[in-house]
Amino acid sequence: MHFYGKKSSVLIAIIFFISHCFAQNHPFIAKFPLQKTVDVSNITHDYFFNIQMIEMPVPGGISQDEKSRIRAMHKEKERQESIDKTDVRNAADKAALLTNFEGNIFNGRVPNDNHLAISNGGKVVSVINSVINYYQEDSQMHNPVSLDTFGALLGLPQSKYDPRILYDPEEDRFIMAFLNGYTDVNSCIFIAFSQSNDPTGKWNIYTLPGNPLSDSSWSDFPMIAITDGELFLTINLLRNMESGESWKNTFKQTLIWQIDKSSGYAGDSLITRYHNNLEFEGKRLRNICPVKGGSQSFGPDMYFLSNRNFTLESDSFFIIHISGKLDDPQTKLTIRHLTSDNPYGAPPMADQPVNRLLETNDARVLDAYFENNQIHFVGNTINFDNNLACVYHGTINSPASSTTLRLLVMKHPYLEFGYPSIAYTGINNNDEAIILANHTSDTIFPGISAFFYKEGQWSEPIRIKNGETTVTVQLGKEQRWGDYTGLQRKYNEQGLVWGSGYFGKFISSEKRYNSTWICQLKSPTFSSVSDDLENQSQSKVFPTPAYNWVRLEFQNNVPQECDFHLFNSEGKLVKYFQKNMVKKGLYTATFNISHLPQGNYFLLIKGNSGLKESFKIVVQ
Repeated sequence: MHFYGKKSSVLIAIIFFISHCFAQNHPFIAKFPLQKTVDVSNITHDYFFNIQMIEMPVPGGISQDEKSRIRAMHKEKERQESIDKTDVRNAADKAALLTNFEGNIFNGRVPNDNHLAISNGGKVVSVINSVINYYQEDSQMHNPVSLDTFGALLGLPQSKYDPRILYDPEEDRFIMAFLNGYTDVNSCIFIAFSQSNDPTGKWNIYTLPGNPLSDSSWSDFPMIAITDGELFLTINLLRNMESGESWKNTFKQTLIWQIDKSSGYAGDSLITRYHNNLEFEGKRLRNICPVKGGSQSFGPDMYFLSNRNFTLESDSFFIIHISGKLDDPQTKLTIRHLTSDNPYGAPPMADQPVNRLLETNDARVLDAYFENNQIHFVGNTINFDNNLACVYHGTINSPASSTTLRLLVMKHPYLEFGYPSIAYTGINNNDEAIILANHTSDTIFPGISAFFYKEGQWSEPIRIKNGETTVTVQLGKEQRWGDYTGLQRKYNEQGLVWGSGYFGKFISSEKRYNSTWICQLKSPTFSSVSDDLENQSQSKVFPTPAYNWVRLEFQNNVPQECDFHLFNSEGKLVKYFQKNMVKKGLYTATFNISHLPQGNYFLLIKGNSGLKESFKIVVQ
């Protein structure tokens, strides 16, 4: 395999031979040498060269006829768009939206593949296909760097894609993974470990073989998570695609790489082991999602989740358990079947305005965390009530022994959701989380929303970013929408998470692109009045600036009793207006501000059934 260089070619050949001979019951340990060290601070310019097909590939997995049938069912179902209420229990407050801004201005390929990590020191790394951005909170910390340039020292000319990034709170370092090449000849996996807590500094770069079994396969769709001592990476092995085929119907198997973190941080040869031939009752498990830690990394045990992601309706999930570290001879891998209390199914494509569709892929588990002896996880599904695309949230109590799980489908009468991610926001034994997902509908442009979950109850979604346009990057009706979002807890701040998702960006009538929105969200359990004031509504305020009177509009979706408060820019209460019963509908509020000193003020509306809106008022 010429792409590894002369020094390691003999080692790789030996490893490939051993891997071909040994099955899952005899996993081996292999070492991969450090390939290069890259110093991001020395990268001062980048061409961001990009080439992509603007026609959608022929889909596989679910037949086109079946997708057409699902879309037809979806359209035939009459929808009551006057009802803006999710089918969840609405006792939970909404998350507070704090800092949020457009990220990754140098757009990459389609789809976005948004992923994000934030350090305890507030350094944010946001990755997409195929660009890395670096921020200090919301300020650009370094010029963007393409994946091609980041890995250029290795001399691999093939396309680089599917980036994943995570922050290791125990080591105060970052780990990044991405892929190279689309065939068994040139496929490999990049693994990079930051040498410090500064992601704009030096990184140790390694490569793993994309065809480790020497069976004419290549690696696709990486997912990563860590324990307190190891990195786990799952990968789909696909056979080489023939003309007109897609990744969906070329699947061979999913493989788990188990990797020693300390060797990667130190720049020593990377110690690894892989697990293959993962199946249940003769069927290969596909798209295996590693379960990350909630409030911190756990270990040495590691859990993974999978399901029947292309089925139209199923209640089957699978939990994989690796019982110890890669060099422990007692380490075992076990697979168990779990049954959910509600079904899930492969979703239809989601609507955009102007007769366009967004690809939802399938119902795989997309993100998961472990905390308080529970696993929480999320993925795409169909809303069986109206045949729209939506997301599920699952909970597994006592994952070491459970055979059942609870599954909630986050239903909505007209909004469609896709590609969720989840992060734990509690402390001690608190059971709470924030779920981030892309949203769209046939009347609402693609953007991102968030749900807050607490102790079995879910909030209404907060719309973080409403899209500006229908995305029309590719020819025809079908556009790529994912393939994932990013969401990570800020480990040293209570209830705070950072995330990144997809929105439609309008540049001109000919340029309607997919772009990235980055956000900071806080659990209402830990949010303050100042947080609520920063959670500014995207509804209208007139005029801006204001001199004598101000008028604002807000939408109320559930009849509820609301309080109206006016605060100054320091969060001090200026005026409590009234408590009023507000029915469902669109409202205006007006009041005199002629006596107020110049400055910024906030009108905060809080209802007892979930309404929370803040309006910034500039007085001159």
